[in-house]
Amino acid sequence: MAPIALADINSSPSSLNTEPQSDFQLPLGEYIFKRIESLGIKSIFGVPGDFNLQFLEHLYQTNVKWYGCCNELNASYATDGYSRTTGKLGVLVTTFGVGEMSAMNGVSGAFAESVPMLHIVGTTALTVKSSGANIHHLVPNISTGLQKSDHYAYEKMVGPISCRVESLKGLQNATDLIDGLIKTILEKKRPGYLYLPCDLVDQFVDASNLISVPGESFFVRNSTIPPTVQDNISELILQKLYNAKKPVVLADVLVDRYGLTPQLREFVKLANIPNSSTAMGKSILDESQASYIGDYIGDESAPQVAEYFRSADLVLHFGDYYNEINSGHNSLYKGINPDNLIILNPEYISIGSRVKIFYESFLDIVPQLLVSLDRSQLPDFSNHGVAPVEIKEVPSPKPISQTLLLNKLQKFLKPDDVLISDTCSIMFGTNELRLPRNVKVIGQHFYLSIGMALPCSFGVSVALREMNSKRRLILLEGDGSAQMTIQELANFNRHGLNPLIFLLNNNGYTVERVIKGPERDYNDIMPNWKWTKIFDVFGYSNAKCCKVGTPDELDQAMQKLGDSDLDVARLIEVELAPLDVPDRFHAMCNC
Repeated sequence: MAPIALADINSSPSSLNTEPQSDFQLPLGEYIFKRIESLGIKSIFGVPGDFNLQFLEHLYQTNVKWYGCCNELNASYATDGYSRTTGKLGVLVTTFGVGEMSAMNGVSGAFAESVPMLHIVGTTALTVKSSGANIHHLVPNISTGLQKSDHYAYEKMVGPISCRVESLKGLQNATDLIDGLIKTILEKKRPGYLYLPCDLVDQFVDASNLISVPGESFFVRNSTIPPTVQDNISELILQKLYNAKKPVVLADVLVDRYGLTPQLREFVKLANIPNSSTAMGKSILDESQASYIGDYIGDESAPQVAEYFRSADLVLHFGDYYNEINSGHNSLYKGINPDNLIILNPEYISIGSRVKIFYESFLDIVPQLLVSLDRSQLPDFSNHGVAPVEIKEVPSPKPISQTLLLNKLQKFLKPDDVLISDTCSIMFGTNELRLPRNVKVIGQHFYLSIGMALPCSFGVSVALREMNSKRRLILLEGDGSAQMTIQELANFNRHGLNPLIFLLNNNGYTVERVIKGPERDYNDIMPNWKWTKIFDVFGYSNAKCCKVGTPDELDQAMQKLGDSDLDVARLIEVELAPLDVPDRFHAMCNC
């Protein structure tokens, strides 16, 4: 078989152009970017590669901005952060094989935590695929002398981490397939893949979908359940609420993912019901209200919160995502009478132990509850009697402990802040914070990929700029986590984005040390990084950094770098003991 030259990668035989003619035609690559733009998406992330370069050229026919990341894994994390912040679809672009495989961990995390993401992979040309030739970036067939290589090998790997995969084999119905893929991602709130052969992107297609199917229509949901059924369900739930003497609302992560946070907040406010959130649902509800009783994570909750839930005569769990971490190691419903539990989910509604309605979504019921609520039938729940949750002090051999830092953060946080935590021990302590109004918490509480938060916060920063938001971004970053993805700091500088980073230096993997092997070298990392000089490495000219080892130094740093100089990047390195963790982490490990 003759070798394939690089020039053949982008071959564009006219035989591929089988799309019917119309009055409105565009190159396929331009159609994709214009469709993305029609959805209100202004920013995309990725890394260029020879199989997506021609596709990326079409980006410049739109107003969508490209953010090239330092590697594909970081790009997937940034895409995740952008989606969580905007509530829109995150778009990631990588190249065949080496790029898409590097991004797979980040896509897996988005799938695990219900974050909608479109991953576009530029692939080898259709003519090359059919030849089975050994092209760079490809894993060849094990018997290269006897069998053709499989250019679809990578596509076979992504099924379990995607809600839908579209691999274009030509232009026929290509725009319909792309639109259908995007609709599925938006509906399922999971990543989906578009495999885009590089010889198709310049081919013209019928682009009339951009007119006949406008972007706004992708967000219109047509319920299959009759309105009378929805009325009956909401009335049944409300009657249980009217008859309850000790109800409580539990907000969970899918409320946020499905865009119901404003409605649920309004419902809780109008009914004045005692309320709480799970670990993954942190910051969905307004914790500045007196009705908020503290976070509920089963056995890992503050005792007074757990006692209230287990003595409640009605628990309304909105947007549930039951998993090991979010349920307090499967203790979320412990001690709760099943007849007193109502679960409202995207796929079903469960009312007590006897009524379970499949294919009915809380997307229909939550707005109906808000409209139908009759406050005159509600008792006064304001005296719920739950004492405020305090951050339990854990002694440390160092002057600054993680619980002391959490107490400082409690006073430091302001309304509208965005608090991002990496997968480090302090993440589990943030559930003890009582958040000011409209603070948003972002973290990978279930998938728990170390190093996710720093590049994620880059995507969050891009989203905040896109939204013209002045919200303060605060990143809690462990030293072990930071060493994995630190290079993305370069992009903060490149694009003039200015985070405030608390670098928690405890010389290694503290989470793992507490679980197993406190003295083992497998939990060690390279110590003594010069963290306060790290911005110099990435070309910053005006960043501000300091290292603190005492409470007074921490106070001064937070006052100086936290409340002023918001137009520069800032880093506070906090010296901590290797085995110091919040009380909540100990509670989790003991379950």
